[in-house]
Amino acid sequence: MALRSCLRCGVSAATLVLLTNAATADAPKALYNKTVRLSWGEFRVQKADAGDTTRSNTSSVLLVYISDNGRMFTRLTRQNNRNRSNNTDADPDGGSQRSGQGSSNLATSFEGQTLAVENQMRSGARRIQATFNGGFSGCSLRVIFGKENGQDLYHKGMDGRMYRIISTDVSGTSCSIRAGNAFAS
Repeated sequence: MALRSCLRCGVSAATLVLLTNAATADAPKALYNKTVRLSWGEFRVQKADAGDTTRSNTSSVLLVYISDNGRMFTRLTRQNNRNRSNNTDADPDGGSQRSGQGSSNLATSFEGQTLAVENQMRSGARRIQATFNGGFSGCSLRVIFGKENGQDLYHKGMDGRMYRIISTDVSGTSCSIRAGNAFAS
């Protein structure tokens, strides 16, 4: 299944392939017992099923801890300009605990030098992609939205309502690596 990627939904050039179609690998040993911190901002224009159009700024932080045996654990924390927030914790075996509202659909894998985390929406997906340097001592972040079969991006907002995303702009991306388990602190 292919998704069409866009930074402004509706503008499409590249193709994003879902992780279910991609060759995935185990976490690199250089990242064992380390936490990768990914952060970015999103400005969205979206239309609710009720008909109203909203604009929101959301800050996101995704922590990915790779254990001593290569197992990955994630925590996605989001806060918007309306003081709504949500947290999603998950492990690679699908045991996610969810607090607040929003999606807990996180699929995490490695593809060579890239950590890929897919956040499935009702229709479409967000791909959070960290690309590491040769020694796994630094990384860069890219956040891509994809449409499935030309359908609108459609998701459940932090307020519990369903929205069609009209446009989204990603800014302020950062990626860092630190030793140890950030969840233990």
